[in-house]
Amino acid sequence: MSMENQQPMVSIIVPAYNGRKTLAECLTAVRSSDYANYEIILVNDCSTDDTPEIARQYGAMIIDLEGGPYGPGYARNRGVEAASGEIVLFVDADVVIKPDTVTRVAGTFVDKPEISAMFGSYDDDPDSGDFSSQFKNLFHHFVHQQGHEQAVTFWSGCGAILRQAFIESGGFDAERYPHPSIEDIELGYRLTAAGHQIVVNKDVQVKHLKRWTIRGMVKADIFDRAIPWTQLILREKNLPNDLNLGLSQRASALLLLVLVVHLVWTAFFHNILILVPLAALFFVMVSYWNNSENAPPLSRISTRAEKIMYLSMAMIAGLSIYLDRPLMLFPVGVLFVGTLMGKRFGMFNRYFRGLLFLAMIIGTVGVFSILVVNFNIWFLIPILGLVATIVALNIRFYAFFIRKRGFLFAFAVIPFHLLYYLYSIVTFALVTGVHTWNTSVLKK
Repeated sequence: MSMENQQPMVSIIVPAYNGRKTLAECLTAVRSSDYANYEIILVNDCSTDDTPEIARQYGAMIIDLEGGPYGPGYARNRGVEAASGEIVLFVDADVVIKPDTVTRVAGTFVDKPEISAMFGSYDDDPDSGDFSSQFKNLFHHFVHQQGHEQAVTFWSGCGAILRQAFIESGGFDAERYPHPSIEDIELGYRLTAAGHQIVVNKDVQVKHLKRWTIRGMVKADIFDRAIPWTQLILREKNLPNDLNLGLSQRASALLLLVLVVHLVWTAFFHNILILVPLAALFFVMVSYWNNSENAPPLSRISTRAEKIMYLSMAMIAGLSIYLDRPLMLFPVGVLFVGTLMGKRFGMFNRYFRGLLFLAMIIGTVGVFSILVVNFNIWFLIPILGLVATIVALNIRFYAFFIRKRGFLFAFAVIPFHLLYYLYSIVTFALVTGVHTWNTSVLKK
């Protein structure tokens, strides 16, 4: 790219499949850019809604794919083929850029002529107010903001690359990744291996419009991230010490594995079975915690989630009687009343909604407190020690959530964070085991 051209042409490529809910907001933000020299290319990945009609209203060049959908990697590749800019900027259809985003992106390449690619992060103000979405998007923001400036991966949510470098690298591996996955991370590996430099510009922050559920979050983390990323690490024999693969994250995952082994090993000697329905209850309840003032905590709860909550409460009540812990029935009753009224009457004023949700929290904490009091001290010490060590290893992570959302929110994050580590380390171990087995079989 010529350094004399201080405003290089930027081709903004937006892949979209049934993007009706967010595309208008995405393209409105692009059109509000304070950067003048750009074009918008909307790649319609065989949408069945009015995605192309929406894009036309914003003057975007539209590339209609047929016979798919093929996935965002393939769609972006087709977009680059039609691009005329020196820089191609990938923006997801559920992302809202800021007025100065394109200016910052182009400026990064002008100020750092040695780089071939750059990317930013989600901002610290996610669009959706529910707990799962806040946790997931703020988690992403924290990881990218704490990462090294010199990156070895790429991110296509809001990431840019020199068009020539993209073409020479072969683009996204759409054949290996036909669905949203780690196609951007894999591209970053190839770029780095070929000698290209990638940087994270932490001033480039965009808003994510996606609403996450616990089920969707876990599914995406395991099947779209953990499994293919582990396969990539094993194939490339490269485990980078950056982003969410740093040394403290690896140590935290191993410590959590020790904690799980401890719980399983002692399950036959202590009354910890109540922890299972209590954990299920916690995750479902907190997933409907919403920061928006006008959002009832439970009025929109799904029938399946409601059944899980009541089944969990019934199991806790039954186990408390079986284990001769009748005192536990009182907080279970408080929890039941709060949940029932929250579902039926949660549309009333926000003070009443807050009171009902507080009753649910008190009931859950009450059950857990009574359970802990009845545990053997020598059973609790290793658990508390391991959890405290994991929190200490991630102290900046939790301090970040305290600053952004308060102490109570940060406290509720702990089980979600531990769950993330648990399925990440289990997935890594299983995939590595299968890979090792297959490799040994092939050698014979």
